[in-house]
Amino acid sequence: MSLKGGSSGPLAGALGEDSQDPWRPPNKRKKIEAGATELVFGSNTDTKDVTQQRKTASASPATVGGGSNSSLAAAAVPVISTVPPRLRYPSYPKSGKSKDVRKWSKECRRIGEILAKDPRNDLPTQRKPKDADTDEAVQSRRDKAVVRKAARSIVSVSSTGHDGVKIQQCSGIIIRQWEEEEEEKKRVIIVTCSNIVGSMGRLLDPVPKLYVGLPKKTIVEGQLLFFNHHYDIALLETTVGFPLQCPSIGSGPSYGHEVFLLARDEESSLMVRQGEILWLEESNYLGRNYQMFLSCEVPEGGNGGPVIDHDGNVTGMAFQHSPDPAVISISTVVTCIEMWLKFRRIARPVHGLGLRTMELLNVSLHEEIYDDYDIDSGYIVDVVSYDSAAESLGILPGDVMVSFDDRHDLTLPQLEDYLLSLGWQFLQNPSSMVYLKLEVYDLITRSKRCITLPVGFCDTSEQVD
Repeated sequence: MSLKGGSSGPLAGALGEDSQDPWRPPNKRKKIEAGATELVFGSNTDTKDVTQQRKTASASPATVGGGSNSSLAAAAVPVISTVPPRLRYPSYPKSGKSKDVRKWSKECRRIGEILAKDPRNDLPTQRKPKDADTDEAVQSRRDKAVVRKAARSIVSVSSTGHDGVKIQQCSGIIIRQWEEEEEEKKRVIIVTCSNIVGSMGRLLDPVPKLYVGLPKKTIVEGQLLFFNHHYDIALLETTVGFPLQCPSIGSGPSYGHEVFLLARDEESSLMVRQGEILWLEESNYLGRNYQMFLSCEVPEGGNGGPVIDHDGNVTGMAFQHSPDPAVISISTVVTCIEMWLKFRRIARPVHGLGLRTMELLNVSLHEEIYDDYDIDSGYIVDVVSYDSAAESLGILPGDVMVSFDDRHDLTLPQLEDYLLSLGWQFLQNPSSMVYLKLEVYDLITRSKRCITLPVGFCDTSEQVD
């Protein structure tokens, strides 16, 4: 069956008739095709440039579905870039002539100088780490997450003389914060190394200016509260307009355990070292039996930085010490801070004895003492202060203190915490006397005797008004 007009085929007839008579109203199929074209390319009232784009797109062989049977051709819309092209080094001249090579070299230097000033090179996604040892210390995904969380409570602390000359750079721990009354600000307490304001055990005069590097590269001034040379700590405060994070406080380091040491440099960049708490005691530094020691170095600016365990709990503070970096238990630090905040003093016990534990004694010597004297625990007396109460009561180097106030298995840091608890009792009742009950064994006479040792207290802290 044929259509009107004698066409030989229905589609050819329809197209033929329409193309021969442009004024003839379009048939139904023509309307559908026109609507599809407008849906893809937009209205036919566009500018001359857009019309040319359509012609280019319609001439493309690509179709939706990838074959000639597809019903609708894909429109290849050109992308117009508004970003200037990046600088590129020119290719080496093919001619190899000296003149061309010199020209090529000069152009490479010019482009290199421009690229060196590109601010994108300083993005943290582009530059190399400042401290390669940090990359080596923290590698696993879990350790990185633990360290990042703990680092939120770590700050950098710097001191500057009134002449503008920098004195010290240390790290600090945000130990406490609370809101100020009638102000939308927070008061922050930070503990750091006493070297930040002191030298040779004395507070610098005049007291240096203190600056604290907070998260997000914020720098604020700090105010010194007190410093204590014996425990190597200083307490300072500052005020900020945003909340900070206090650390998770652990119970104290354990011998042989792996730890991370966290610190910040003068630009507040994080530095990390990994090591372990050494099975080591030093009694020859009289009065500092509480110190433990690290197997890793303290980076520059790391004095006062926290030591954390693999769960992110702060267990101690680290200090540069020769030959091994020292660690003071966080329990001792917290006790000192709480004692000062309550009494404005730190009552440090003075017994005049340098001790070591039997637990850390050489295993061969330990066996010998046990076999010959039947002593398995307690404390070895290494040093006795001249003219001390301990000396007057006949305690001598080489004696074994079988029990120390009925305690015989505490580590030296734990023993220090116990003695500080006695200092707390003394500050609550300064008129009272404090005595230690010691059970001392003399290896020469093979005799044991009980001694009541009076304990004095010393406050080497300096408060700053």
